[in-house]
Amino acid sequence: MRINTALLTVALLLSAWSATAGIPRTEAQKTIDSVCAREPLRSSLVGVLAVRMSGDTVAAVNPFRKLVPASNVKLLTTGLALNALGADHRFETRLGYTGEIVDGTLQGDLYILGGGDPTTGSRSDSTAPVSGVFAQWAEWLEAAGIRQIEGRLLGDPRYFGETHSQNLGWSYDDLGTNYGAGPQGLNFFENAQNFYITPGASVGAAPVVQPRYPDTPWMHFINHARTGDARSANSLYYVTTPMAPLGELAGSFPIDRRAYTLECSNLFGAYTCAWYFYNFLQTRGVPVSQGYGDVTPQGDIRTGLDLQDASVRAASPEEISVLGVTCSAPLADIVGDTNRDSNNFYAETLLRQLALRTGYGTDEEECRKAAEAALRGLGLRTDGACQQFDGSGLSRKNYVSPDFFVRFLRKMTTLPVWEPYFNSLPVPGAKGTLENRLPKAEQPLKDRIHMKSGSMNGVRCFSGYIQAADGDPSQMIVFSLLVNNCTAGSFVVMPVLDEIIVAIAGEN
Repeated sequence: MRINTALLTVALLLSAWSATAGIPRTEAQKTIDSVCAREPLRSSLVGVLAVRMSGDTVAAVNPFRKLVPASNVKLLTTGLALNALGADHRFETRLGYTGEIVDGTLQGDLYILGGGDPTTGSRSDSTAPVSGVFAQWAEWLEAAGIRQIEGRLLGDPRYFGETHSQNLGWSYDDLGTNYGAGPQGLNFFENAQNFYITPGASVGAAPVVQPRYPDTPWMHFINHARTGDARSANSLYYVTTPMAPLGELAGSFPIDRRAYTLECSNLFGAYTCAWYFYNFLQTRGVPVSQGYGDVTPQGDIRTGLDLQDASVRAASPEEISVLGVTCSAPLADIVGDTNRDSNNFYAETLLRQLALRTGYGTDEEECRKAAEAALRGLGLRTDGACQQFDGSGLSRKNYVSPDFFVRFLRKMTTLPVWEPYFNSLPVPGAKGTLENRLPKAEQPLKDRIHMKSGSMNGVRCFSGYIQAADGDPSQMIVFSLLVNNCTAGSFVVMPVLDEIIVAIAGEN
């Protein structure tokens, strides 16, 4: 359903904010009050605000209380990125070289110059097959007359500067997961590493761990995990470090559990990209005499990932002759994947790109400043309402109130990028993180709800838009439902939150 942006803008500008006018006397409010008065929400921290575009408040419970929003932070990140960069923005990756081309031989190094593209080798809908990207790069070599390389093939991730790929505010037990993999200037397969796990032959034995895609032959894996009792918890975890090619698997895997793929982080994304293109060139008959490697954030060439005594400086970007440029899908498509799949990796990349393009650095503090400046640029005061520390919501240092989410979501309806932003939000029952949400609701009601979920231990959140059944844009409801300190299992909590969302939707 297409939203009339002009009507929404007029409604927003002319309406009076009524969130402070007292508790609304709606059926939704009655339902929410009743639900919050019993477990599992009675002992939890709950914040709710639902407001029509006309300005009428539908429901309010602690609307100004700042709570950990988990992946609802992506609503801010994707909206700010779309507004600052534009829906048609594309990430660029360059292929270039140093030295000279003599009789079909490149006497120098070949560089893959990353431009922050998070989709290289990814599995998301907006991603071109990496084989096609590599084929394009190989065609540029052929067009330049390069049939062999007497030098190195180097993945160059320096685009985002000297920054740690992972946010230091994230929990330690998240850093080894695929959703805790941070972006670099050059990435591959969202900087993830997969393992196929099978229980050991007996309780206490080590489970069988098989590294799967991507192939990372330089890594040394240590298996300290054990096979647990039947029906015990799966507590497997993976620890790795950017200081050395070393990973450790630990925890327990139940003996009666089926084999599955454990998705972890790969802290050497640029190195992995270079390895895969190096092998691709071998199949094309283009030898690279000095092998593959990457460039450290400090600008040194690494052909081995173990600590090296001597450093060889990489060429500066200005010294590299560019053969060609490949581009990602438009930002609107990447934002769609980010919100529908709750992709942390994409979200963190968008925040860094936003910071870089608005005159800030790309470390954690600079990204925080960039996000706050972008929010204030929209006329949204963050004081006492919003503290954003990352792009994905994985940090527990993020605190946002339902009131701020509603103000932000209302503001987005007035911007030129409103339509791609709205279309990026998941719909219950459709592909994405909401595929199993609102299972008892009728499909027409589900189709009216566009919202982002957010969850982590003790946190369950939903924020977004509920279109009016008759299509009246002034009656569209903007809402935010944030729950913290809720220790009950998802099978207990989610039906209760579904009840709240359906009650709010029943008001229009």
